[in-house]
Amino acid sequence: MVRKWLVAPLLAASLLMAPITDAASSAYFKYSMEGGGQSTNSALIKNGVTYVPAYLLESAGLQATWDQAHQKVQFIGWKKKVGIRIGSTKGILDGAIVDLGGTPFIYEEQLYVPARFVVRSLGGTTVGWDAVHSVYTAEGLKSFNSASAAYGGNQYTIDKKTGNLYVTTPTGEPRLLAKLGSELYDMVQFDFKKTPKGLMYLTITDIYGEPHINNKWYTLILKDGVVIRQDSVKYWMRYGDNVRMYGNHLVLTDGKTLRLIEDGTGKVTSSIDMVKLGGVAENYLVEGMDDDFLLIRPNQKGLLMLIERKTGKQTLLYQKLLDTKQQEYAETNDIPFYGDNLKFIKRDGDALLFTNEYVRDGKIYKYLLTEK
Repeated sequence: MVRKWLVAPLLAASLLMAPITDAASSAYFKYSMEGGGQSTNSALIKNGVTYVPAYLLESAGLQATWDQAHQKVQFIGWKKKVGIRIGSTKGILDGAIVDLGGTPFIYEEQLYVPARFVVRSLGGTTVGWDAVHSVYTAEGLKSFNSASAAYGGNQYTIDKKTGNLYVTTPTGEPRLLAKLGSELYDMVQFDFKKTPKGLMYLTITDIYGEPHINNKWYTLILKDGVVIRQDSVKYWMRYGDNVRMYGNHLVLTDGKTLRLIEDGTGKVTSSIDMVKLGGVAENYLVEGMDDDFLLIRPNQKGLLMLIERKTGKQTLLYQKLLDTKQQEYAETNDIPFYGDNLKFIKRDGDALLFTNEYVRDGKIYKYLLTEK
């Protein structure tokens, strides 16, 4: 991502600096990130100092806030704060005033910062300078990518790199709440729900990849601010919303096993083997549930199944609800995903009501639980 930093109040200042910046020569900044991944970026040399674009700080997960009046910018991330002022050799790094080793400037609508300071800010190490090829090399730069949400007066923050979830009270320091178990990548969202008997059900989703075809769910149940149950499941090319509560129970799934958690106590009252019921060895979505039925969908095969909880009998609903042409489409289509797109709306007595999201015909499709 190329960030354009030049704004109207700085135009005059950038013009005044033009004779200096025009004297800069081209160079390269080659670096590696902690945990892997290498990149090469354009750089400039001025007065013997190597400068790199400030957007590299954003690439490491820091969010930029521009103060036009004072010609300065702050980069803030999880446990990281960097402050830079154009034309000043001093900056702020994690609350301390430090020497930047050069003077930040605007050139061709971008803010340039001393490379050595960027490396230091991101916890990396300078490896060396290749004078023949004008290459500045650094390694071990860290990512400070995070995602946050506020709920109930507390701030919840995920360190995307480690997958650690922290909670910060209005007066306290961050406290590790849970380890999600894997790195998070892109579109992270939080959903908080309070249960009737005082538990909290927290769902964290991460949609990532190109074109955002991966969908991972992390579910946590908290009692008195402590995680007592958690699970995670990954889906591919399929988006939906797993059932979270059924009667007096919370529903947790890892895609293969469904656990019913008693509200209030957090006790596991039963477990359901969805792979055994569905007959396909893959992750399942849980799209509906009651005392006598379960609606599950295998992720990649994508055909919604009705399971009678008493007998374990399986019914493929598309064969009961759709016409011949729509059935063929459900069996052969792979755009945007395999299978049907029946959406469970609600139960009405012995009838289960659905819509067909593929055709959006406004029709309600009805399946009677008494059907044989």
